Amino acid sequence: MRISNANDQCEMVKESRLCNLRPCEVDITKHIKPGKKCSNIYREDQPQNLTISGCTSKKQYRPKYCGVCTDERCCIPYKSKTIDVEFECPNGTGFSWKMMWIQACFCNLSCKNPNDIFAELENYYGYPEVMD
Repeated sequence: MRISNANDQCEMVKESRLCNLRPCEVDITKHIKPGKKCSNIYREDQPQNLTISGCTSKKQYRPKYCGVCTDERCCIPYKSKTIDVEFECPNGTGFSWKMMWIQACFCNLSCKNPNDIFAELENYYGYPEVMD
């Protein structure tokens, strides 16, 4: 969630989007190339539908995810955009959801907890809207 004035009226508006930085069910360390310590980007081999609360995206996607390191570095997005994803639910209803589309990630050493992408957010305690 963020506050932005990047619109034609230059008005402050609250924006939100769903951020999926890494898939939970994949061990990304297995995709690190031999002799390397990091894989800054991970991407599934085949496009797949996205799901939210039992609802499925109308289109298939092949998103990029931030990778991981086996040393003290952490990988975070540094270039992304927002896309609209249309979902269909089993009961016949549907909705559109804004999602972060990662374009590039950066792995660096300034990590409190390696591979904990949310560790740096504690600097912003008291400001729950600072999540982007």
